[in-house]
Amino acid sequence: MQFDRLLDNLSTSIIVFDAHGRFTYLNQAAEKAFSTSSKVLQGKRYSYFIASDSLPLHDIIEGLRQNGQFILDGVSLELLNGKQLTVDLTGHWFTAEEPYLIVEWQNPQHFPHRGLARGLSQQNQVSERLLQKLAHEIKNPLSGIRGAAQLLQHESASSSSPEESIGELTDIIEQESNRLTELVNRMLLSTNKPTLVEMNIHETTEKVLELSRINLPDKIELIRDYDPSLPDFYGAPDSVYQAVLNLTQNAIEAVETQQQGQVTIRTRALPRHTIGDTQYPITVCVQVEDNGPGIPAELQPNIFFPLISGKNSSGLGLGIAQSLIQQQKGIIEFSTNAEKTCFSIYLPILKDEELKPLKATSELENNP
Repeated sequence: MQFDRLLDNLSTSIIVFDAHGRFTYLNQAAEKAFSTSSKVLQGKRYSYFIASDSLPLHDIIEGLRQNGQFILDGVSLELLNGKQLTVDLTGHWFTAEEPYLIVEWQNPQHFPHRGLARGLSQQNQVSERLLQKLAHEIKNPLSGIRGAAQLLQHESASSSSPEESIGELTDIIEQESNRLTELVNRMLLSTNKPTLVEMNIHETTEKVLELSRINLPDKIELIRDYDPSLPDFYGAPDSVYQAVLNLTQNAIEAVETQQQGQVTIRTRALPRHTIGDTQYPITVCVQVEDNGPGIPAELQPNIFFPLISGKNSSGLGLGIAQSLIQQQKGIIEFSTNAEKTCFSIYLPILKDEELKPLKATSELENNP
């Protein structure tokens, strides 16, 4: 087959079947995983080497019939040579003179972020529906609250009543209703497709640092650790700014009880990084790391759900941040222990053909 030398350099196992389920090609990674060679399996059906009852044929066929592809995680396969494997399978049809089924075969231990990315994608869909419902439920009575506060304020100003505190209370009501309106608008904004423009990530992080230094306690140090080689890329600057700011504010809150708190914003360029099921040539990584006490274990599994909150957090921030980044084909991941927490934003540098559908979707949604 063409490109066999190129495929042999991949660490991912690639297996190609013909339309009758016969092996036509294995790259070197697949040969190593199977402990056999492509020549031995050439022309033989999959059942010659893989126990049929361990292969989820129904799911594979349904995926191919409905979507032209299948994605299966954590499949336990039994090979007829006695070897047992747990793998993530991705497959799709490729048509040349005749159709071929190309299967990508990965060890989930080597790519733990794949399952995380899919789980976060499902979380994000639930979060968006909840945010939209919550936003509309909150927004309806806000205009009434504001109107009542303004009326009370007018009456208290024209009244000779000594109860001057009424005016102060109505001020608070109006301020809080304005704050809720702003919050709701941000929640709704996070469910809209962003407009992608050329951006520089360091211009965004510098704005975050500038704002975060206002009223920053002396015992907390903000540190920048930048990769100057990072290129400009197409993204949504406002959305990225909101996400980085959210993570930075959370990090500052996390180190408030530390004797000497440190929050680091770090940028890196990652070659051949995989997000979900896609490997990108270059990915921009922005990390926000703090030396706080870590995230409690009971909060970690659902940290990106809205209304999951820690000591000083509303719980909406991380859900919104994740949504904003996922709209740009990116993802936010985190690691935490008793000495530090690090949130990592991964933003792929997209090619022209990958940008076109995002731009078109954004144009349709923002200009109906």
